[in-house]
Amino acid sequence: MAEPTCRSLYVMKGAVLAGAVAAYFFVPGVREFVATGVGYLHHRDFEGLRLFILAYGVWAPLTSIALMTVQSMVPLVPGLAVTITNAWIFGWEYGALYSWIGALAGAVLDFGIARWYGRPAVEKFVRPKYLDMTDQFFKRHGVMAVFVTRLTPVVPFKVISYGAGLTAISLQQYVLATGIGQTPAIVLYSFLGQHLTRGIRWAIVITTLLLLVSGLVYYYRNEIEQRLFSHKE
Repeated sequence: MAEPTCRSLYVMKGAVLAGAVAAYFFVPGVREFVATGVGYLHHRDFEGLRLFILAYGVWAPLTSIALMTVQSMVPLVPGLAVTITNAWIFGWEYGALYSWIGALAGAVLDFGIARWYGRPAVEKFVRPKYLDMTDQFFKRHGVMAVFVTRLTPVVPFKVISYGAGLTAISLQQYVLATGIGQTPAIVLYSFLGQHLTRGIRWAIVITTLLLLVSGLVYYYRNEIEQRLFSHKE
């Protein structure tokens, strides 16, 4: 029975991949949505991104969530731009909520790609040397590696997501560590996004604060892991 089951899994993986490719190339509007949204993100064009999201009217919240999810797969495209823009459009409370949902969905998507399709597929998105670094980090710290790096805005979000998918960390632990860990940065940068006039000085203050918090979390990592992530397998 193992061989048919394995064959069915391969068929399912192939079907999902083919469906995603077909949707991108043949479903009206999908390719344009991805290209336009990612283009604004790549160029850090906050005004263009704001108008792009608002152009979808009542669907603007879902648009921002979808864009945050899609950008997770694209190298060198900052999700922080979506977080700040969401706060600018929706206010920091709803902006933070939409950013949190989109970031978590994107993180799960990256994790799933790595878990389903393996290292060869992930190396299409992330350089092998970065994966080697995450391998060592995950071997030493397990799920706490996810939690600590989510608190640290200088660590690429998607590299950790793909790297975690190549480990034995369970989806439940991964979602919990990501959901909790990403919250402080999203809330603080959303508050900053609603008050853009406060400028770069506040961005530096927030980034420094998050680095200090992540350092504190790392110091108490054993106690935190025992309380939050033990017995979750």
